[in-house]
Amino acid sequence: MIHPKTSATCAQWLLQTLVKALVLLTAMASHAIAKSPNNLEDIQRETRIVADVMKSALRDELREGMRVTDVEYHYLARQGVLVSINVNAPWITINKQGDASFDFDRSISIPEIPSMVENILQDLQINIAPYEPETLEELRDLRDEQRELRLEQRKIRANLRATRRSLVRADDNESRVDLDEDIAQLEVDLAEVDAQYESLSAEIDSQYQRLRDYRDGFTPPKPPAAPDLDGLVARTACDYGATLKTLRGSEYLTIAIKRGEANQYYSFLMEHINACSRRDMKPERLLELAYQYQS
Repeated sequence: MIHPKTSATCAQWLLQTLVKALVLLTAMASHAIAKSPNNLEDIQRETRIVADVMKSALRDELREGMRVTDVEYHYLARQGVLVSINVNAPWITINKQGDASFDFDRSISIPEIPSMVENILQDLQINIAPYEPETLEELRDLRDEQRELRLEQRKIRANLRATRRSLVRADDNESRVDLDEDIAQLEVDLAEVDAQYESLSAEIDSQYQRLRDYRDGFTPPKPPAAPDLDGLVARTACDYGATLKTLRGSEYLTIAIKRGEANQYYSFLMEHINACSRRDMKPERLLELAYQYQS
């Protein structure tokens, strides 16, 4: 028979043990929830720059049969970056005999319609006045992007001015070194945004010129054949992927080309992208080493 006093002591010891275990589990859970990737802000900024530059680069190349309509980007901790590029195909294709064939087997979203109408007019070489610029979804998107880049330019320039004023007032070497580093990084950021802005401005000018040509009764020449998509993706990753400086060499840049329900994925190891950027590897070899799959 257990003595009542001994039983109470055991119960008290058990209760204390359970409380300690609960406190420990709560602390561990709080630590797990609070954990976040290192340099997350830098990675997100670099990812946004890469996505914007890739969007502009692919828009310059994909002129025949495909149009870039949207780009999304995500960072996956300890895995890498995913850039999803949505493209559409025209409703109509023209064969060598001049016969038109229509393809309505895919789902069509409303935002795609204005650019598709423009494609049809170009393929059929119909000399009629198109929609006003403000009614073209693609052109409005470009102008929205231009406004966002202009705001970003102003923000960076304001930070540069403030940092340079702080440098003038700094009274110790350590602060001056830190401020010099901040200024150098801001100048790099501004140069990248300026390059994006110039590329976007050229694209907008080209769009307006095409509209003016339509109104003047000018028949645009047939664009050159579309480049090989696999090769284009590899060259784009080689030229711009190294902007992801914060990613480790063991992480990946994955580019997803999304056409309707079909998705084509290209996963490039950052170590290989950096080698291609240094010209130690050709884009063709980069493509060979990439994981490629569909879903």
